[in-house]
Amino acid sequence: MKKSLLRAGFFLAFITVLLGFPFSISAAGDQQPSPTPEEEKAVEETKGSVTIYGGAPYGSPVYGGGVIAPKEGEVIIDKMVKNPASGSFVDHLGPTDPKYRPTDIVYFQIKVQNPSDERLDVVEITDSLPDFVDFMTGPGNYDSETGKMTFKVEDLEPGDTRTFELKARVSHQATLPEEKNVICPVNLVEAVFGNKSDSDESQFCIEKEMEVPQVPEAGADPLMLSGLASALSLGFWLRKKSQKI
Repeated sequence: MKKSLLRAGFFLAFITVLLGFPFSISAAGDQQPSPTPEEEKAVEETKGSVTIYGGAPYGSPVYGGGVIAPKEGEVIIDKMVKNPASGSFVDHLGPTDPKYRPTDIVYFQIKVQNPSDERLDVVEITDSLPDFVDFMTGPGNYDSETGKMTFKVEDLEPGDTRTFELKARVSHQATLPEEKNVICPVNLVEAVFGNKSDSDESQFCIEKEMEVPQVPEAGADPLMLSGLASALSLGFWLRKKSQKI
């Protein structure tokens, strides 16, 4: 009887411990790992369905280096020079390309483009002519002291391009450097709209005229004719003198 009471008491105590401290039995590896500090930060910085990593929003990928989209208020300017042989406008003419001669007329082309999606009210253009050319005509005012022509392009609509032409004459050969037969000046142009600007340049080459020495005209040498006349005069005198004797 005493042993039965002891067993009942032990069983009651065991049940009491089980009810006071609940626990679950699980296999190894079933436990959920506690989140790391980095994961907690990522979760905290989640907005909607897009997670922000390092404070920057994660966007769609850009392939091939991406596409440069024009910004508001941008302006593009292009400067070209006419090829004296073909008559077409090109970006540059080097020493191996067709060249201009002294006093030739050089034609330049200036293109102003608005690549943005807003209208450009006033774009200021400054074209700097190089040495060895003299300004003739252009779309703006020319300052002979600075060698610069300035003008304004107004109300340039989005995507619009306007083209202007500048004409100059190559200087006389006497003003070109004596030590060089070929000179390659560079013409520079700049466009400014507010705090935005763009510039471009165009090179061309001048070749001096080669001086050809004068060739005397075909005919008798004056010295030879003079000597012949003297010889004839002397012959006539000797003949008359012999007849008198």
